[in-house]
Amino acid sequence: MDTPGEERWLSALRDRAAALAFPEWQPGDDDWTSLYTSFDEEGAPLTEVAVYRGHERIHFRRYTGQELTAFWIRLVNKISE
Repeated sequence: MDTPGEERWLSALRDRAAALAFPEWQPGDDDWTSLYTSFDEEGAPLTEVAVYRGHERIHFRRYTGQELTAFWIRLVNKISE
């Protein structure tokens, strides 16, 4: 089970990922973010970023290949600021 500190860190990571993926997005009171990384059918890594408002997905983006690498580099750099 995640500790409160771990959950806050993970929430901040998801929120920063969503802000990078959807720069026009302005968080609302009912918004929550999702960050999911796995592998496609061929075994290549992928990351999906989504924003939900209540139960409705309002933004979604899937990163693969070189775009995936660039996204994670930007995200790590943003977290390191």
